[in-house]
Amino acid sequence: MEFKDTRPPDDARYYRFRHTNSVFPMPAWGNLAGWREERERIRRHLWLCSGLNAGTAAFKAKGKVIASFRHEGLTVENICIETLPGLYVQGNLYKPAGGKGKRPLILNPHGHGLRSRTVPMSGASVPHRAMNQALLGFAAFAWSMIGYEEDTKQLEHRSLLQGDEKALCNLYGLSMFGLQLNNSIKVLDYLCSRADIDTARIGCTGESGGGTQTYYLAALDERVRVAAPAVMLSGHMQGGCVCENAPLLHLPYSTVHYAGLIAPRPLLLLACTGDWTHHAREREYASLKKLYRLYGAERALACFYQDAPHNYNKPSREAVYAWMKRWLQDSRFRAARIPESEQPVPASDRLLVFKSAVPPRRNAIRSQKSLLNIWIRLHSEPDRAEDTAAALCLAIPPKRDLLIRGVTPRHARGARELGQNHVTYGRFSEDSTLSCHFVLPERGKRCFIVVRDWRELRQWRQAVRKPPRHVASRIRCGDGVLMPLLFAQGSTHPVRQRRLELEGSYLYTSFNKTAHMCQADDIVTTAVMAATELGVAPPSLTLVASGSVALPALLAWAALARRSAVGAFAGDLGGLNLKDPATWVRHAYFPLLLRAGGIKALGRLCGRRRGLVSGVPRACRGLFPASFRVLTRPLAAAELLTMAADLPARLDRGKSR
Repeated sequence: MEFKDTRPPDDARYYRFRHTNSVFPMPAWGNLAGWREERERIRRHLWLCSGLNAGTAAFKAKGKVIASFRHEGLTVENICIETLPGLYVQGNLYKPAGGKGKRPLILNPHGHGLRSRTVPMSGASVPHRAMNQALLGFAAFAWSMIGYEEDTKQLEHRSLLQGDEKALCNLYGLSMFGLQLNNSIKVLDYLCSRADIDTARIGCTGESGGGTQTYYLAALDERVRVAAPAVMLSGHMQGGCVCENAPLLHLPYSTVHYAGLIAPRPLLLLACTGDWTHHAREREYASLKKLYRLYGAERALACFYQDAPHNYNKPSREAVYAWMKRWLQDSRFRAARIPESEQPVPASDRLLVFKSAVPPRRNAIRSQKSLLNIWIRLHSEPDRAEDTAAALCLAIPPKRDLLIRGVTPRHARGARELGQNHVTYGRFSEDSTLSCHFVLPERGKRCFIVVRDWRELRQWRQAVRKPPRHVASRIRCGDGVLMPLLFAQGSTHPVRQRRLELEGSYLYTSFNKTAHMCQADDIVTTAVMAATELGVAPPSLTLVASGSVALPALLAWAALARRSAVGAFAGDLGGLNLKDPATWVRHAYFPLLLRAGGIKALGRLCGRRRGLVSGVPRACRGLFPASFRVLTRPLAAAELLTMAADLPARLDRGKSR
C-alpha cells in the first residue's frame, strides 16, 4: 500500500483556529495587583473591539415617553430612545404607580427570541420578570434587540459581520455587538438622567443573548452594581450570533475574562444541565470564585443551577428577584427565592412603542449604508496612540517567547554570502515557524530587513542563492541583510489554501488573526530575532518593503517604532489608494484599523521616526506624518533599497516630489 506524506506545515498558524465552540482555558487571575493591571488591558480591549470611541460617547441619548398606561398597580411607560444619530431603541419602563422619590433600577435585555420584549415565552418571559421586579418596588426597563420586535426593525439583526459588507465593517469596527452595547449604555444614560431613578442602585439581568448583553454592559459600565446573566457564560461557547462577537474580541480573551471585570460587584450566574452552562459549577463559577476571593468578596458571587433545558424559567427568575432585593434594597434579606406573582402581564400590543417597523422619525436609519456613513463620521478623528497600538494587536514578543528552531552557529556567521547563513524561528506562544537567510552587518553598518512578494518558494530560494544586484551591492558595502519568508508566502500546501479560505468564514476575525496580521507579526518577530539572537542593534535596522506586503510591513514598522525597536522604513505602495477601504481589505486586512484612523493613526505611533514611501497617489500624500518623505512615483526594488541606504540624509532634502 502506498501512503502519501500528509504531514501538516510546520507553522501551526495554518491549521490552529478558534471558533465559537472552542474550549478556552479558565483565566489565571494571579494576585490582586497583577489582576488590576490586566483588568485595565482587558477593559480597553473590549472598548476598542466594540468600535465605541469618543465620537459615539459624545452623542447624548435622547429619550421620549411615547405613551403610558396603568396595569395591576403599576405604570408602564413606552419609551423611544435615540442612541446614535438616527438609531433608536424601543422599550418599556415598569414601575410602581404613584409615590415619589428615586427607585432602584433593573435593566432587562433579552435573548434571541422574536418579540421577546412584548410576548411571554414559556421558558423566558421578559414581561413577567419586568412586571414582578416593579411589583417589588423596582423600576424595570426592558428593551428590544435590534431587529427582534415589530417596532424595532431598522436593521437586519444578523448583519454587519456577515455578508458582503463584513470586511468593511471589520475594518471600521462596526458590529451588531457594538451597536447593542452602545444601546445598553445609552439606555442607562437616559434612565440615569430621570428624577425617578436611583443611579447608585442599578442591576442588570438577561437570558442567553441577553445574558451576553448583561455581562458585557456590567464589564464596561460600572454604574451597573449587580449582574445576573442567565444561561450564557461559558468558557467553551462564546456566543454564536453576530451580536455576541466583534472584530478581535476573542483573540486573546474568553467571555470569562470579560465577566471577571464585574468583580467584586455582586454577580449571580444562572446555569442548567441542558446547554453550554452544564459545567458552570466546576469551571466558570469555580474560576470566578478564585477572583472574588482575591477581593475578599466571595459572598458577592453565587450560582443558581438546575436540571433544565436552556431557559430563564420561573425558578430562575425567582432566584434573581431575591438576589436583586438583597443587593439593591435590603442587605439583611437572605431568602433564596421570591415567589412570582400570578397577576397577568400586559397585553403584547400595548407594549409596542410604535405600530411601524421603523420609528416615525425623519432621521431614522433605514439601511446599512446609511449606518456605515454615520459610523465613519463618528470615527473621523484618529485614536490615541496607545489605543491604536492596542487595536493593531501587534505585540512585541519578549525574548523568552522567541523560538529558535535552528540557526547557523555563531562561529560560522561571518560569511558574506546570503545563502550560507540561515535561521528558522517563530514564537513559542503561537507555535509559528518562518525562515530567514541573513548576512550580518559589519561594525557601524546598517542592516536591512528586505520583504517582498514571494509567490513561489523557488523565487525566494533563487534570490537567496544569487541575490539581486542591489542586494549584493549592500552586502559588499558591509551592510547586513535579512530576507525572511513570511506567513503564507511560497507555500503550495493544501492546508495553506484552506487557511486562506477560512478567513472569510462566519465570525473568523472575532477569534483569529488574518493572514496580513500574521505577516506583520512575522516582521515584528524578525526584528526581535535580529536584535536578540543575531546581535543587530535595533536603530540600525531599516525595513524595506515592496509589493503586496508593503502595507502590512508599514503597520509592523509602526508598532516597532513605537517601542524604538527599529530604525527607518522604506516602502513602495504601488499606487494604492489609501483612502479606499477596499485597498485595506485586499492588502492590509487588519480589523479595527480604519476605526483607529488608518495611516493618520500610524503617524501618531511612529512619532518622529524617519520613513520613505513611494508610489503614493497625490490625494494620499497628506496622510503621512511630517517625518516621512512621500514620493508619488513608484520605485523599483533596486532604487528603493538605494534610497533607503541614504534615508536620513535624503529626508532633509524635502518631503515629497
